[in-house]
Amino acid sequence: MICLAFEFTSDRRSVAISDGCQRVLSQVFHDRGRTTPVFHMIEQALTEAQVARASIERLAISIGPGSYTGIRLAIAAAQGWHLATGVDVVAVDTFEALLHQTQRQAVAGPRVLGVNAQRQEFAVREWDGQGWAGPLHLESADLLLQRIIGGQPVFGPDLGAWIRGLPSTSTASELAARADALEAYPQGSDVALLGANADPVPPETLAPVYLREASFVKAPPHRHIPGFTD
Repeated sequence: MICLAFEFTSDRRSVAISDGCQRVLSQVFHDRGRTTPVFHMIEQALTEAQVARASIERLAISIGPGSYTGIRLAIAAAQGWHLATGVDVVAVDTFEALLHQTQRQAVAGPRVLGVNAQRQEFAVREWDGQGWAGPLHLESADLLLQRIIGGQPVFGPDLGAWIRGLPSTSTASELAARADALEAYPQGSDVALLGANADPVPPETLAPVYLREASFVKAPPHRHIPGFTD
């Protein structure tokens, strides 16, 4: 089963193709700015894999947590492809892909995975070495920083950049020296492999994983301005 995967949850975005048998045929990365050349990346991945567009049998989308805009972009591309071809679509947990990446980096034993959720919070999940230890949850940036200072193995996209951007202190300087070692990015290759064994979902149900409750402020009644609103 030829699977095309999108991983757009971080600033290091990727498109990958797998043959559904634990073999990645190609992977294309983009990390230059926020504009993502989706169709150029797809064409490049198809060319490198020597796979025809019509041979794609499944689309796998990394649904977060992560960049809301990036995930929506991937979902829109997949939904459009499905409408045109009818191929299966699957959703992949970004933290599963991130876990695979840390395993590839030979990280052993328990670890904490964190994705910046903005507003001084991180989406966090813990792996105890055998399985997930508790649910995905929001955690304050201060608490995640204390985990790192305390020596817990913490990994996630852009963690190094986040640490280097902290206010200058002796602790921050010490952490900055090893900040790059904390960075791990989910990759399209893992999404493609995980997606090959996932159950298809109705494409219209795809949505980014978002841990905060939506809140809305009702707009005040419009003002009456004679000559303008009447």
